[in-house]
Amino acid sequence: MAAAAVLAAAAWLIAFVTWSSEPAGYDFVALYSAARLVATGAASSVTDAGALLAMEHATLPERTILLNDPNPPALALLMAPLGALPLVPAYAIWAALGAAALATAAYLLGRLAEPGQRVRLFPFAMLAPPSLIALAEGQTTPFVLLAVAASLRAPPFWSGALLGLAAFRPQLLPLFALVALTERRRALGLVAMTALVALVSLATVGVDGMARYPDLLTRVATELRPGELGLAALVRRVVGGDDIVMNAALAVVLYAIGTVAVLFRSRMFTTRTVDASTWSILAAPHALLHDGVMAYPAVAQAATTTRATVLWVGTGIAVALIQQAGVPLAPLWLLAMWWWARR
Repeated sequence: MAAAAVLAAAAWLIAFVTWSSEPAGYDFVALYSAARLVATGAASSVTDAGALLAMEHATLPERTILLNDPNPPALALLMAPLGALPLVPAYAIWAALGAAALATAAYLLGRLAEPGQRVRLFPFAMLAPPSLIALAEGQTTPFVLLAVAASLRAPPFWSGALLGLAAFRPQLLPLFALVALTERRRALGLVAMTALVALVSLATVGVDGMARYPDLLTRVATELRPGELGLAALVRRVVGGDDIVMNAALAVVLYAIGTVAVLFRSRMFTTRTVDASTWSILAAPHALLHDGVMAYPAVAQAATTTRATVLWVGTGIAVALIQQAGVPLAPLWLLAMWWWARR
């Protein structure tokens, strides 16, 4: 426990120092600005791109271009207490919560690995590039990973409800929803959770605010950043084009391929959830390096021997660094992980 606490503290410190060097360049300012709109009584403006940019600029004057926040408005309500604080302590608290979520998820996912490999996987889970980037960005992916990890041992209804929390990273939700919907009690949990997120979002921003929300999702679906991990970004880099219809068609095709990959290889809930974690990245129209933490269930499942652990952890770190440098190897590594690393 002491070693785990030290690693979590180290991850938090690295993230805090990294973020502090240029806070306007990291995603937390968008999440914080949405939360601050709620905290200051302007909740209906959370999905208004102009209001969000104005709050981002007011928070950090150097932020002059919109940093989009496609998370459901329910997240802004949950983060409203942080929005009432100054930016630095708000980020420090959020990053600490993210580090704790990563540590807990790593512990839970350790059950997928051989017992002797768990001690080797924990430092990777805390200090690998996707983990540190997720914490520095202030993103929601550590919390989504924790929900997925917890779903593996929860009773069916709560397992489905936990998978429904992937709604806080909307592009990752479809394949987790697919896994839950194949079993009645998990389906009930998933529907209940996603409905709750939708209702809380509606109560936060109102009908007009929810009508604007699809625009934020469309914006993020058409982004093409250097660190994109998904197959959609790889295809778009090869064939080019930013046409919305083409992007939508590509997303449908990739989610369909992901459906086949997840459902037809195994009937076991655990295996399907692990496969969905990998394919949620591959099929997503927009997935950045911090979304790479969603590959951790597959890494844990592949940790059957010391050699296998070193192979997948070592290549994973190398590929993450190469991907960050602009060479799109991550989609190919994720496919290899899914194909070869089954237990």
